[in-house]
Amino acid sequence: MFNLEKVISLLITLFSFILLNNVSFAITAEDSGACSTGTNLFSTTATACRFTPQTYKASVYEMGLCTVNPMAGASLDKSTCTTVFTATDQTNGSEHDFALGDAVLTGVSTRPANGIYQYPYIILNNVFTIKAEFTKDDNTTFYVHKDGNGACDAADTTAPAEECTSTLVQFGQTNVCDGEYLDAPVAIGTINGYLMQNSTLDKRDGASDTASNVCSNVDRLVGVMNLNTPIVISPATMSFKFIFNVTDYGAQFFTNNAGAPGNNPNGGGGSGPFSGYFEVQDATPQ
Repeated sequence: MFNLEKVISLLITLFSFILLNNVSFAITAEDSGACSTGTNLFSTTATACRFTPQTYKASVYEMGLCTVNPMAGASLDKSTCTTVFTATDQTNGSEHDFALGDAVLTGVSTRPANGIYQYPYIILNNVFTIKAEFTKDDNTTFYVHKDGNGACDAADTTAPAEECTSTLVQFGQTNVCDGEYLDAPVAIGTINGYLMQNSTLDKRDGASDTASNVCSNVDRLVGVMNLNTPIVISPATMSFKFIFNVTDYGAQFFTNNAGAPGNNPNGGGGSGPFSGYFEVQDATPQ
């Protein structure tokens, strides 16, 4: 007979990419610290700051674990992978407001096959919906607003915050498609992000994939992590789940005044890094 008194929790950040809104600029994960409640929202070197949104909606299509890097080639290769979640609706994915906490996704969840997995992956829609406001110690509140098309745009002290969308169609700000965000370091490994089209799930990078300085025909964001310490699924494993977290991460303000501390989100606002972790529960005999 088994109990769940012994719980082994592997807290693994799957990925944490900066999601650019339509008026922002290319920044790295190191550039975006937490927004300050003190005198200045932004530190001296920051081009952005992140905070907890009131709403953060994302659509998940699939998650899995692989023994070999599934993006070593030109497209997503799942031949060495075990799928742990597949959304019922493969057109729209399983949407959830992750600001509300742990998600119950609509689809099929499958226990991973026993094995050692170094490469978790997730497939998401590349459109994120947020509603966000941030209050400082002096009771000044900044609100994120939408433009005429519903996209996240300006940020100022005019209430209320408006629900808006951030669409990720480019990792860089160049004249060609930059559809890859590679080798972002985290404490437990590295993270790669890829903008893709659902019908092909292949890499998009370069002039042939560019339309108006964004990547063409993008409707998916794929994240793949290379873990320093692989996940071990054994016969004792009782449960396996992915837990999403947007606390202190899900929204961002941007500033056009990088290089000097400031209190003006004149670069607008939008969605922030998307993060989560796997939890593995093992049971031992009583």
